[in-house]
Amino acid sequence: AFADDFHTFAIDWAPDSITWSVDGNVYQHRTPADTNGNTWAFNKPFFLILNLAVGGYWPGDPDGNTTFPQQLVVDHVRVTTNDNQPPA
Repeated sequence: AFADDFHTFAIDWAPDSITWSVDGNVYQHRTPADTNGNTWAFNKPFFLILNLAVGGYWPGDPDGNTTFPQQLVVDHVRVTTNDNQPPA
């Protein structure tokens, strides 16, 4: 099962796009054109939150097969910058 192994979650955040991936596989990519006229929210500072949440859009709501209790085990967190990106 997915929960039996460690995984690499990544967010690649550039001034004109943001891309989310798991184990090198992109599962979401957004640009300002995707906002349907709303403000592009990803052009200001943010902070990281690591938590264990149950249910929601991804991966879905718990059911009778969901094992409780669960734990979030984090091996490490790395934040890097791309010096080749122009400032926002």
